[in-house]
Amino acid sequence: MLFQLLRLRAPAASASVAARFSTLSTQMSVRNAAAAGTGRLHLQLPLPGIAGLSAVHVDDAAASVQMLIDAIKRRDASLKSVEVTTANGTKLARTVRLSELSTMEFILRLNSVNILVQNDGAKENAQPLGENAAFASVKATIENDSRPFMPLADYYRICLTAGAEEPVANKWLRELQRRNLVTHFERSPNAELKNAIILRPHSPESLARLQSALDSELELVKHGRKAQEARLEELTSELKKAQAVDADTQRAAQKVPNAQKWITLTGLSTFYGSLMYLVWDVYSWDVMEPITYFIGFTAVLGNSFYHTITKKDPTYTNIWQKKYQKRLAALQEERKFNPAKITALQSSIAQVERDIETLAKWESKPPAVV
Repeated sequence: MLFQLLRLRAPAASASVAARFSTLSTQMSVRNAAAAGTGRLHLQLPLPGIAGLSAVHVDDAAASVQMLIDAIKRRDASLKSVEVTTANGTKLARTVRLSELSTMEFILRLNSVNILVQNDGAKENAQPLGENAAFASVKATIENDSRPFMPLADYYRICLTAGAEEPVANKWLRELQRRNLVTHFERSPNAELKNAIILRPHSPESLARLQSALDSELELVKHGRKAQEARLEELTSELKKAQAVDADTQRAAQKVPNAQKWITLTGLSTFYGSLMYLVWDVYSWDVMEPITYFIGFTAVLGNSFYHTITKKDPTYTNIWQKKYQKRLAALQEERKFNPAKITALQSSIAQVERDIETLAKWESKPPAVV
């Protein structure tokens, strides 16, 4: 009976083969002890929950990767993650049969440990040939499909049958598009285009279907433009109402400080008129002079206190603005009006106008089908 060899540091010749196959960092490698070409796996694996090496045998050539994973997990229940990938790190579908797996180098990932599994019957270019063969199979299936289009779900099912899961299938789809064999509108908002693959995109039948789909796209663009225009009308009407309320509120807020200004001017005029009467008609200037000094000093002290409290100069403009802003805030709260609404509406209108302009350009210059 042959025993598998666990090597923490593979010989130079084996390391050169692994380097050609793998772009992953492998911590160790094991060899399949089963006879080449039988489609069986006889492995001695260092399982994290069991000391030493543990034998894992799968003798059914018709078994799949899923059965191999189940067998390893049954051997060590402490394993949290078991994956099977190609030597270059591509995750293998769990439906891939062991008869195919035993003809190539592959990697077992046990938790975070990568173990390179080598097969005696594997060729140095086995994995590239295996992947190329699977891609060629998918390519041939698509080329032989007589339909003008294929649902995206059907394409994924074909790739899964060939052993490729969705990430690899998407990579192959990009390659098929590069070769002009198919067309797929992955980012289209139209579900009909997004969930279908156009086969033979240059054939008259496919072009006709594509044009029909694009026509529906343009119809959606047209409806979108009309909806945005209707929204623009609503926003413009709402903005005019908000601006009218804002202007009326500002006018109403000016009434109180204006009235206070005229009352103050009238009071000051009356006060100085009284001083003039006392100086020239009642008393002399010699009597009134010290009184006017005290009046002036009182004004200076009042201005100083005003600046200390408000941090502003006691000018007529500053005093008026303070009264105005206070009255304006009270009226806005009373009328439940937020002046920031005008700025928000103006921003929304600008965005909608840009959207309408873009949609109009798309509508006037539809994408050409070549």
